[in-house]
Amino acid sequence: MVSQTDNWTYDEFHAFVMLYAANTDGHISVEEEILIIPTLTASEYTRIKSIFMACDDADALDIIFSYKEQYCKTPADKEKILADMLEIYKANVGLEQVERGVYQIFERMLCK
Repeated sequence: MVSQTDNWTYDEFHAFVMLYAANTDGHISVEEEILIIPTLTASEYTRIKSIFMACDDADALDIIFSYKEQYCKTPADKEKILADMLEIYKANVGLEQVERGVYQIFERMLCK
């Protein structure tokens, strides 16, 4: 698994984080995928989604943390990821309780 996640571009990392956000409620909707897919080619998206689906939460968070220093260096980088997560959460109905919790965890994780 690790070799599949080495040397990701920002777009690959971003798609993975957005898949994590989209899956907060246990499923990834078509509306959420529509927001994520345009950042990658079809084959890249399929590969990233396949890796994501093979991960449990701990593995997914490890992957996200492994790129934190590379792609979430500045406050603007962190705000971009958080803003994009909010867009994913709003794609369906709006912010559900569980999504609010995950968002708050990411706020804290990205600020450290």
